[in-house]
Amino acid sequence: MSIALILNRSRAEEWKVEINTYLPEVKVEIFPDIENYSEVEFALCWKPEADYYTYFPNLKVVQSGGAGIDHLLPQNIPSHLHICRIIDPMLKSDMFEHVLTCVMHSMKNFSTYIDEKESKHWRPLLYKSIGETTITVLGLGEIGGYVAEQLLRLGFQVKGWSNSTKNFPGVTSLTGAAGLGLAVENADFLVNILPLTDATYGILDRNLFNLCAKGTVLINVGRGDHLVENDLLHAIAEKNIAEAYLDVFHQEPLSQDHPFWDCPAIIITPHVASRTNIGSSVLQVVDNYCRMADGRPLLNEVSLEKGY
Repeated sequence: MSIALILNRSRAEEWKVEINTYLPEVKVEIFPDIENYSEVEFALCWKPEADYYTYFPNLKVVQSGGAGIDHLLPQNIPSHLHICRIIDPMLKSDMFEHVLTCVMHSMKNFSTYIDEKESKHWRPLLYKSIGETTITVLGLGEIGGYVAEQLLRLGFQVKGWSNSTKNFPGVTSLTGAAGLGLAVENADFLVNILPLTDATYGILDRNLFNLCAKGTVLINVGRGDHLVENDLLHAIAEKNIAEAYLDVFHQEPLSQDHPFWDCPAIIITPHVASRTNIGSSVLQVVDNYCRMADGRPLLNEVSLEKGY
């Protein structure tokens, strides 16, 4: 048996060193430099090419290199393959810190003050305090639920929307189409941390923005394909969305001629909200490889039917 790493080359080299630290006897190879494709039963992947799984006739487990699995093209994967993701406490805390930074930056008018510094314009602005600010989190899974709980602990009023009702004391949990409307109405901030599925593709669209209160701030740290880009630009022009903090995009890197670059109300970060820490995640990968070898249940296995 061997492990194939289908990742960015520099990250793959890091993963190989870390995995072999715990599994020195196991062959770990970086795709496409695979000695014998039929020996590969376990593949660690991040944004592989479309038909990656067809190269390995004896593949059993596809391990995502992060929390998401949509990049693995789960809709195309044969049902006999097991798909797993990484759930790392650092991923959760990093995501929370990123969201909190966006919220506080907007609440305290820093974008305006940065712009007005250029013209040496002194203009104190009104601001809201934490206790009077409502944040709606779309997606109350492992990461979204953690973000919602941490925001609540700081004193924010928090609502959440997800596929099924969640029990986070103090967080208003809503589901379904009617629940989505209740979730976004009167929210000061709309934070998207949903998984990408057929049901959530394009969920950040004109219909949703029209349900938002005037001046809502959007924070998208889910996936670029959740957002209908032209609908966001229209919502900003109509003042339904006051600002948008975007960390994920349909195409990455964002093209130089993309209109988002020229929109002052859109703050762009280059997919840095939460990055897998190899040192803190490697034991999950090693454990899953050992579980596969021993025929034991896998950690953090994902339902191909649900997409999460």
